[in-house]
Amino acid sequence: MNIDFDDITLRDYQLSDVEDEIRWTNVETEWFYAVYPWMMMEPVDPDELRSDMAEIINGMPDNAIRWRFEIEVEGRHIGMVSSYYLDNNFENTPWESIDQSKNAEENNSVRALGIEICEMDYWGRGIGTKTLTALMEYYRGFGERRFLLETWSGNLRMLGCAEKLGFFEVKRMKGAHIVNGEEYDELVLEKRFE
Repeated sequence: MNIDFDDITLRDYQLSDVEDEIRWTNVETEWFYAVYPWMMMEPVDPDELRSDMAEIINGMPDNAIRWRFEIEVEGRHIGMVSSYYLDNNFENTPWESIDQSKNAEENNSVRALGIEICEMDYWGRGIGTKTLTALMEYYRGFGERRFLLETWSGNLRMLGCAEKLGFFEVKRMKGAHIVNGEEYDELVLEKRFE
């Protein structure tokens, strides 16, 4: 499945994407630490990742509501955008309780969105805004009208993107992260469509 929006394409994962993912996880990890500076990225075993992704690709029914798309710009694979479910208290909905053929509301949840632009030379070009717009439009086609973003108060790029898209703060956990000796808040932001 492909979704073309402006100058970006959201598409299903391809086995050729595995090499990028290995590089982004094992070698070029700067993007991760810019977004999650308090976490440690665990290296992946390339063969395990290839096997896992082949299983996911082969197990994805054509009619399934997608939870992940790869981001392609100018013919280049630059990252991914995904979704997961939070309940109405903004807590994770267990993955095993989710029916992949149903939308978030039918799963008694709210769709949370996550984006990872791993090729940092594409940052600051509005790609995140376009990508999240295209993803929300895709899910709106299934009747979904509420979307969440989880981020932290030091992620200024994500906060700027969220503001452009009309997200507003619905939850704040003070001092949830310490980065370089400074406290930052964990945030949940929401956007609703009528």
